[in-house]
Amino acid sequence: MSGNRSDSAPAPGRRRVILGAALVAASGLMFALAGMGIKMAEESLSSFEVLFWRNVLSLAILAPWVVWRWPGSLRPAHRGLMALRAVALVAALLCYYHAVSVLPLAEAVLLNFSSPIFVPVLGFLLFRFALDGRVLAAVLIGFAGVALVLKPGTEFFQPAALIGAVSGLLGGLSAVAIWKMPTEENAIRIAVYFALLGILVTLTPVLMNPTLPPAEAWPGLIILGVFSTAAHVLFAKGCLVAPTDRAGTFIYTSVLFATLFGWLFWEEGLDWLMAGGAVLIVAAGVVAIRAGRPGRAQVP
Repeated sequence: MSGNRSDSAPAPGRRRVILGAALVAASGLMFALAGMGIKMAEESLSSFEVLFWRNVLSLAILAPWVVWRWPGSLRPAHRGLMALRAVALVAALLCYYHAVSVLPLAEAVLLNFSSPIFVPVLGFLLFRFALDGRVLAAVLIGFAGVALVLKPGTEFFQPAALIGAVSGLLGGLSAVAIWKMPTEENAIRIAVYFALLGILVTLTPVLMNPTLPPAEAWPGLIILGVFSTAAHVLFAKGCLVAPTDRAGTFIYTSVLFATLFGWLFWEEGLDWLMAGGAVLIVAAGVVAIRAGRPGRAQVP
């Protein structure tokens, strides 16, 4: 097994950083399209049901790769990190799906993709990754942005927004797990393991009401299954190509696309608090990209 990327390693080339950022930005569009699918499907299904069928469809899409690469397709380079990433992401998506069902699409997406501001702190706390002072400042700016989006103490505050913020925290944990993975890990294998664990976690609630989704739910489920699978593969690949603290923040492109889709299809608007929060969160991401360490040097 090759050395883990958390070891002192040479700085990645500019081309790798640009490629990783482009892959993550593309995943942002896919995530926004998947968010549309969630909003459509949750008009007739619960969050557990939506996540279950999303993972069933995702596994069906990825099955040819599993068969083609068998048995190595299910042999992770690091089982513990693969499990940590899958568990964190299942929990994150359950929170996110609920938030999408009750909040404007752009707000739910923004809170979910606040995850990059949690990455440096979680990396430091869990794996002792070095925490640059400028990155810490960016994290504080990002937290201020999240507070504006949550709107605590105002008449616009919604408890579901807190669930959306938790989805961002858990998403950051899943990103840190990818950051820590060995370089030879495969992005599609990461998506397969997530789908398998997601089916396992949501199977019991679905079996309590063992019926197929109604016809009106299938368009949303298909949109969700196709685009979320593409999004997770692109995001994982981007974070494997380049450091998560450099490439991961380009996931904010999803907020722009979600704002556009929410306005076009649900006539959702933006209030000034959310707009200000979005500016701070995105600005924090830009600062983190420029100030983040290119390697993964650990604190002694």
